[in-house]
Amino acid sequence: MKVAMCVSEAVPFAKTGGLADVAGALPKALKDRKIDSIVVMPAYKSVLDKNFDLRLVAEGLSVKLNETSTLEFDLYRTRHEGIDFYFIRNDNFFGRENLYGTAQGDYHDNNIRFGFFSKAIFEVLLKIDFIPDIMHLHDYHFALASVFLRDIKQKDKKSPFARTSAVFTIHNIAYQGVFGPETLGLCGIDPAHFTMEGLEFYGNVNFMKAGIVYSAKITTVSPTYANEILTTEYGYRLEGVLASRRADLSGIINGIDYSVWDPETDQALFANYSLQDTAPKQRCKSHLIVSLFGKTADAQDQYKDMPVIGMVSRLSEQKGIDLIAGALEEFMKYDVYLVILGTGDEKYHRIMQQLQDKYKQRFSLTLGYSDKLSREIYAGSDIFLMPSYYEPCGLGQLISLKYGTIPVVRNTGGLADTIIDIRTLGDIKKGGQGFKFYDYNVPAFLEALERSVKFYRDGKSWEKIVQNGMKCDFSWDYSAGKYLSLYESAMEKK
Repeated sequence: MKVAMCVSEAVPFAKTGGLADVAGALPKALKDRKIDSIVVMPAYKSVLDKNFDLRLVAEGLSVKLNETSTLEFDLYRTRHEGIDFYFIRNDNFFGRENLYGTAQGDYHDNNIRFGFFSKAIFEVLLKIDFIPDIMHLHDYHFALASVFLRDIKQKDKKSPFARTSAVFTIHNIAYQGVFGPETLGLCGIDPAHFTMEGLEFYGNVNFMKAGIVYSAKITTVSPTYANEILTTEYGYRLEGVLASRRADLSGIINGIDYSVWDPETDQALFANYSLQDTAPKQRCKSHLIVSLFGKTADAQDQYKDMPVIGMVSRLSEQKGIDLIAGALEEFMKYDVYLVILGTGDEKYHRIMQQLQDKYKQRFSLTLGYSDKLSREIYAGSDIFLMPSYYEPCGLGQLISLKYGTIPVVRNTGGLADTIIDIRTLGDIKKGGQGFKFYDYNVPAFLEALERSVKFYRDGKSWEKIVQNGMKCDFSWDYSAGKYLSLYESAMEKK
């Protein structure tokens, strides 16, 4: 079986979120199951500026974007951990400082940028003589490829792509790629598709809807999220379309690449530790306190019984930052350290900076992103916060479990599917490795957080919880098996 992953980002080349982790890890897991997979993505400026040993495959390839516009691009290739990554270079579209937009908003021509890419994919596959059984399209950016694939197959029954099927994965349904109706002409989309049953969406063109309607199978990144997006609360006005494809919709939990996330081998950590020897984790905690709060190694020993609560996240309401802002003054009474790394809405930058000024002895806020600091937070914290309003899958809780840092989460999406709640000692015996709350409000969040702190201060119970977390196996092997079965069913679907 041949699979072409079509993505807007993938580690280690470009990353803004969890999609990149999936795109970087899933092909390797498929390779272990003898699946021949490649990854196709844009050659962003940030990719070209780094030393990724890109090799030119072809110059001056062209794609007919619409009736009046034919655009050229160059094709590059590199091999990473046994997987071929192909990069489509058109500097007019992708030679920009950011992937999708600036702080002021998305790039105004994202419809053309990703419409162009969705057509260029086919030229790439022909050029490299890789005709896939499955085109696996991720999120709205390249969902139009499912429309173009349908057109190719209907117009030419002998096309090389006649037996190719599209699988579309929704990583976050809130980001749909909705553009004006002029997109039809700009991207050379057959107007026959502009119907309620096609990609029309309240008078506009909806890229994500296109992926849902025209792909053989639709997946999202956890079973619970697959059910949630069928509801008015979480469907973002696509719940009706999804309901019509319910038989072809499934949820497959994301895995985690343990060659990348492992406290026993992580070079960013002050000290390495493992399930068999967790004692050095305390040294990571001490280092985090010393480096962020300016305490000396000796002075901080008196605080060793104070839990460090960490968070690595976008600072947005989706991630529950409004709950943290509303609860912070109260849970500072619990005698804890709070460490947050992230960036997001300017509103919450200001609110959290004001709270940091007030509690700077025990609250550290770092606006931005640092891979090294994120790993130090995963290792040096005792408790990890993910109080999300919704969370399609979430990787933070999976990483924190591996690092023996116990998550406090809202029971939604992938958090519901991966975390076993602890309320009693009996829950620990059943494998409990986290603390959940259900209602999205400050009192419910505070109750779960207070519960976690109480168990933390019962050291014997806490060590068992840490052991439960570090024993969890969320490797990609299980998820890759699920995708393989899905691909096989997509190939059978007419």
